[in-house]
Amino acid sequence: MRIIMLGHTGVGKTTYMASLYGSMQQSIEGFRLKAVEPEHHKRWIELAEQIQQGKYPTLTDQRQEYNFYLRYQGKNILQFAWADYRGGAILETQKSDQTKALVQDLKTADGIMLFCDCDALAQGDSRSNQIGRMTTLASQALRELNRPMSLAIVLTKTDLVMDFQVDLLQSLNGLIAAINANDFVWGALLPIACGQQLRNVPMPLLFVLHAAVVFQATTIYAGVESHTELAKSYEAQSRGFIGMADWVIAKLNKQETYQEMAAKEKQQALKKQQELQEIIEPAKSLYNYVQKLPLIKPGLNLNDYARLLSENKGGLIENAENKLDIWII
Repeated sequence: MRIIMLGHTGVGKTTYMASLYGSMQQSIEGFRLKAVEPEHHKRWIELAEQIQQGKYPTLTDQRQEYNFYLRYQGKNILQFAWADYRGGAILETQKSDQTKALVQDLKTADGIMLFCDCDALAQGDSRSNQIGRMTTLASQALRELNRPMSLAIVLTKTDLVMDFQVDLLQSLNGLIAAINANDFVWGALLPIACGQQLRNVPMPLLFVLHAAVVFQATTIYAGVESHTELAKSYEAQSRGFIGMADWVIAKLNKQETYQEMAAKEKQQALKKQQELQEIIEPAKSLYNYVQKLPLIKPGLNLNDYARLLSENKGGLIENAENKLDIWII
């Protein structure tokens, strides 16, 4: 499982990773984040603390990859790699080694986060985000995709934007169209703010991971069904005269009998059922959260997205004073 994070220089990718890691040391509806390597855990915690003091991390100068566990109710449910490309990577020529590696990473990714500086967009500066280049790269990656994947358009620095206007989103039309062109892709526009006050920080990660977790649950369920059906088939063949004859022949040839094969398939079905029990609850939880997000859907226009972003800018359920908003940390 690999996530690719892409965005031009200065859009806040490293700041986001550190802020997210710090915030998800506390349970977000049962979910936590844990670095596989202890030294990475220490680094992200230190960076998160510095950001809270107004000190921001330096720019990434090369591709970095980190390994994490997504945890649910105290258990590791998914290990994933998170690749962070330096901002200048999207400006490399098509023939450069880094661009070739980036395109290949995007094609094989299980989730993609594309970061845009929302404050720059609000000022009419789409060039500093290099959205055209990101659209080209994303379109290439999605063109032949035939498996579920989540793609988040992450709008950073939304605390500096007074209001979401249609003009602000015009340059994102190509990305939105690329997402809608493939039925396997789930897309969302996610407004976040990282700094001394965090807004919606868990949203992008949980969104891009949900497709992988749901797909994993679906695959395990299919395994349960397959092993169960095979067990039933072998049991049926083990009965009566044919079953008796099979038993004798199998024993003489030192082969498995239908009864033994049925027992083995039952064991495999039970094992898969146990795996399903561990993943089904977090899969349902992630799926339910995703339904609350400003998702990209065919039939919606920029006015619709501007409204959804305005509603979610301050927090997912900002206006529900009697509820705890798990997305505002």
